[in-house]
Amino acid sequence: MFQRQIETRAIFRRLFMTWRVLGIILWPFNKYLRIIYDILMNIFITFAFPVHLTLGVIFSSNQEQFFTNLIIGIASVSCTFKHLLWRSRLAEMQQINEILAQLDDRVRVREDYEYYKRSIERLCNFMINFFTRCYFSVGVTALFIALITGELLYPAFMPLQWRTSFWNYVAAILFQFVGVMLQIVQNIANDVYGPVVLCMISGHVHLLANRVSRVGHDTEENTQSNYEELSKCIEDHKLLMSTSKTVERIASLSYLVQFVAVGINLCIGLVYLLFFADNYFAYVYYTIHITAIMIELFPCCYFGSMLECEFHDLSYAIFSSNWPTQPRPFRRNVVSFTEMTLREVTMYAGGMIRINLDSFFATCKMGYSFFTVIQTMK
Repeated sequence: MFQRQIETRAIFRRLFMTWRVLGIILWPFNKYLRIIYDILMNIFITFAFPVHLTLGVIFSSNQEQFFTNLIIGIASVSCTFKHLLWRSRLAEMQQINEILAQLDDRVRVREDYEYYKRSIERLCNFMINFFTRCYFSVGVTALFIALITGELLYPAFMPLQWRTSFWNYVAAILFQFVGVMLQIVQNIANDVYGPVVLCMISGHVHLLANRVSRVGHDTEENTQSNYEELSKCIEDHKLLMSTSKTVERIASLSYLVQFVAVGINLCIGLVYLLFFADNYFAYVYYTIHITAIMIELFPCCYFGSMLECEFHDLSYAIFSSNWPTQPRPFRRNVVSFTEMTLREVTMYAGGMIRINLDSFFATCKMGYSFFTVIQTMK
């Protein structure tokens, strides 16, 4: 008998460390100190840092500063909105962890365990590492460029006369670097949870399909055991459907903000690239920026499509079970189960935009159409 047990919740431990850094999840010390820490973090990161970038747009002295501040400011403000939206759903996120732990108990076959290690755990850890390394490398690169050029990380509004004193410059650089690093932590918490949880749920739907397809093959003569196993599969399907709806409710507004921010930044980047960029550095910077914001959107859309496909394939898994040799009550449940699995499972951002690859490619097409229109005007 295979004894290894999976633990999907373990994947979230590193991710939930970001919430601890932000002061939201309790550390093992005095709760009043945690509240003070949380308030200070919100004043400094959630509000002060985006405000100083937004004011930089208003007080920009040239076109390059205006567009740079505008793009960074939109990204920062959208990060703040997403952070507040995710924060308000933290209790539901903890409930999803408990549901995933319940589904973990169903994995008792080596084939399923190997699928979990290969296609769930490895992918989730890759996404966490990928987002963490990419986001922090952006902050470190911005610091190096600022120190080499003697400028700020971002040409935002700064009340200090940072050009007049070495210590004023150090204070301004330190404020921006700490601010961008902590907002990167916010962004990791915002952007990683959605793809990771969608990957986990789609993986558990696949594991459910594996269990369904095995019903009746190993214990053909034990009809009662087969009936009970089918009933458990039906209950797990209902649980996965309700969990998908809960994830949609949690992530809906956050991903609507992300789609809107990506669309706006894409258009602004293309406008600057075609009309105002006058050096190779600007061309390279904005080309990489446009590519980066599209890559940021890709994982959630990809796993949204994966979730749709895995739910769709469940009906085929049911017919792979040994249902013809089973008694009438079993076959009746098979018919009911099949009808349930024929329902399309699609997640929406804000109830309007489907979270799948169709929306991602539609965004790419929108950017290309906008590019051709502006190029014609140019």
